[in-house]
Amino acid sequence: MRSFVSFAKQYRWRFVPVFITFVIANVALALVPLFIGRLIGSLSQVPANYHMGLVYVIVLIALSTLHDWVWRLGEFLYMRLINPLSFAYETLVFKQLVSKPYPYFVDKFTGKLSSYTSNLGKEFRDLLEALFWNYTSEFVTMITVIGILLTINVQTGLIFIANIILMIVVGRILIRRNNLAEKTFTDAQSTKNARVIDIIANFTNVKSFRTEAKEASAVGQEQAITLEASRRSFIWSILFWGSMSFFVRNVIWPVTIAYNFYLFKHHQISLGDFAALLSTILLFSNFIWEVVWNVSQFSLRFSRIEEAHNYLFGSENVGALSPETVKLKSVPELKKQLDVHDLSFAYPDNPDIPVLSAIKLSVAKGEKVGIVGKSGSGKSTLTKLLLGYYDSAEGSLRVDGKALTGSALVDLISFVPQDTSLFHRTIAENIAYATDRDVTLEEVIVAAKRAHADEFIQKIPERYDAMVGERGVKLSAGQRQRIAIARAYLDNKPILIMDEATSALDSESEVLIQRALEALWQDKTVIAIAHRLSTLRNMDRIVVMDNGKIVEQGSHEHLLKHKGIYAMLWQHQSGGFIED
Repeated sequence: MRSFVSFAKQYRWRFVPVFITFVIANVALALVPLFIGRLIGSLSQVPANYHMGLVYVIVLIALSTLHDWVWRLGEFLYMRLINPLSFAYETLVFKQLVSKPYPYFVDKFTGKLSSYTSNLGKEFRDLLEALFWNYTSEFVTMITVIGILLTINVQTGLIFIANIILMIVVGRILIRRNNLAEKTFTDAQSTKNARVIDIIANFTNVKSFRTEAKEASAVGQEQAITLEASRRSFIWSILFWGSMSFFVRNVIWPVTIAYNFYLFKHHQISLGDFAALLSTILLFSNFIWEVVWNVSQFSLRFSRIEEAHNYLFGSENVGALSPETVKLKSVPELKKQLDVHDLSFAYPDNPDIPVLSAIKLSVAKGEKVGIVGKSGSGKSTLTKLLLGYYDSAEGSLRVDGKALTGSALVDLISFVPQDTSLFHRTIAENIAYATDRDVTLEEVIVAAKRAHADEFIQKIPERYDAMVGERGVKLSAGQRQRIAIARAYLDNKPILIMDEATSALDSESEVLIQRALEALWQDKTVIAIAHRLSTLRNMDRIVVMDNGKIVEQGSHEHLLKHKGIYAMLWQHQSGGFIED
């Protein structure tokens, strides 16, 4: 709630005219029972007062017309002033989500993130609509009903108020139980939906290992949990509605009607007052169910919102931020060298198990450095720190002597990953993805040619407008790798980090791509994580890691003569790859 209110307060000037308009429209409608009673009262006089009756007829027509025209005006103002806010809030939620650091996504279920992000935007949109179409109307009607009943006789008004208070007390007790059940249901349903999304996203694994029945069974088990949670929520909902119905049907209706009939019979109220009361009770009966429904939905809505918001942001007040806020950042330059100084690191979920220990590494501008080691030696973790996936210790990364965080250093880095995952967009969009400037199709084609990707792209009917499928499933691993290399060409940052950029290619393609990479890094500082040692022979320096430490470094020939770990890895490699 705090998140929504904080966001809405930034645009409160938009709410005032819309709120006033809907209040006027609802007051006009709520006054109708009062003037119906006045009309009947004037006509029931002996003789009938037709003059006042005509006045009341005109008032009733005016109230109806006023309600209709002002309501239409309120809808127009809502469309112009309020409706855009719900979409702005959804954009803000996504902006804050996608800005979260790398570890955040490692610990979250992708399906839940997607589901909850959409749900928050939708719930805010539904809340804004309910605020003006339902809550304002019900608030105005409730106040008007109480006022009319108190005007007819105080006792009837007090009976009504007392029962409303009892409904609120009992309703709050039951709705809290319903909320807890709804939160459990929401979590179970989102977990099930996330599992379905995860299975569909990894359909190649399902088909490869023939696990359709296994996955269907797992979803069935999740569905059973969801069904049980839904049943509990439904039971508390029935109890809530039953209690509200008891007060309306068995207390308010019979007591107020019987009591006022008694007053009319004993000439303590007029026929007009009795008619106004009956009209008011009818109005109350029509709208009370909407009140109860919206109160229950309001509570359930915030149970779902709370579950989603806590999962995505915890106690962070996202609504206090503005979607238009743009933080300008200064991009550092690399003039002399990149230094890794006493870098130690342990993953957040295992803080007592160091993965890197006191890493010291200097890479001069333009130098080509290869990093090798067995699986678990720490080379991939070092890459993640350089790319800003995790926060490193202060002062452990330096450019020309200036301390930087990984998130700042990444502005200097182009990256070619080992496992290239593409967006379900066009080939051209995927190639241009890494650069933050607008690029022409001609620039995209040049980058693709330099990466030897243009030759297979030209064989695709739509060429650069072809959609690659989710995660690039329509392309082979080698083709996706060439797209990644073309992307690095177009990104054109001073530092190039490669995580075995040729591992997914066949021998013929490897030769072509190796030449393309060597042309790419001519004027760049290169850090290459290598699993295929043959790709390192032309590097200026090779760094060997073992158990989170740098244990050797030097040229290919020097390290072979040294007969240390690198020489052992070279001797025991299979097919050019390091054997673990």
